[in-house]
Amino acid sequence: MYAKGDGVPKDMAKARRLIQAAAAQGLPPARQALAELGQGGAQPTPGRNLWNQARARYRAGDHAGAAQLVQQAAQAGFPTAFYQMGYFYENGDGVARDMAEAARWYKLGAEKGQPSAEAALGQLYEDGNTVPDDWVTAASWYAKSAQQGNKMGAYRLGRAYDYGIGVPLNLEQAIAWYDRAAAKGDGKASYMAQYLRDNHGIDGSSRNAQEQAQLGPLIKRWYAERPPLGVVFHNAAERTAFIQNLAGSEARARQLAEHNMQQSDYNACRDAGGDNCHPPVTPAPR
Repeated sequence: MYAKGDGVPKDMAKARRLIQAAAAQGLPPARQALAELGQGGAQPTPGRNLWNQARARYRAGDHAGAAQLVQQAAQAGFPTAFYQMGYFYENGDGVARDMAEAARWYKLGAEKGQPSAEAALGQLYEDGNTVPDDWVTAASWYAKSAQQGNKMGAYRLGRAYDYGIGVPLNLEQAIAWYDRAAAKGDGKASYMAQYLRDNHGIDGSSRNAQEQAQLGPLIKRWYAERPPLGVVFHNAAERTAFIQNLAGSEARARQLAEHNMQQSDYNACRDAGGDNCHPPVTPAPR
């Protein structure tokens, strides 16, 4: 903004100091911007003009024309264009929807350190969408994105720690990364951070909608149980198997409690000499 005089007085010295500080922390876009500044004035990034033209065309409603210019910008080396091409293909915006192409563009951008592409590629690995169902790889891309200050990457890394997606399930880490995303305006991250603080992972805060459906009424929990802290799930099948086993064990525990209560009532009735004693209706679990 200082380099362009966008909303503030143009000040190249201040712009350079801020960009150098960001570059020193390893932010790829800042390193690129620093290279653009060079030893004198700003030098145009390869593809930047094409990118600016694409944005203008997109705002004018010509999404197909914008996509063509974004692709040219990517081919010229403009980093954000790689992510945008992935987005176009994933959503069928300006191009025919093609998840294989989306994955290819996201991967190209991620390999260049573009943080939004890293977060998007991680999501594809989590979902097993045109790439292997590999949660460890997903989490590694989320971490690379989050460490660059990307809001989407921070939220998804928080969720990874919340559910054990490729990293050890750790609620403190989940809250920390949700907070970082929330600080950048992510309302869902703010909600999740507060939810974990209030519930400590009990009563379904680390259960997604599909898992809650599998658990059914058990999610109301007769027996409060923390999520499996420290456990790493490597893919969706592992997480599903864990939830199914949890549902089974909780169902057996609930059945046993009901059986024991009925058996106790029956025994008490018999001991008191009652003539209308009812044996347990609920069988003991096997």
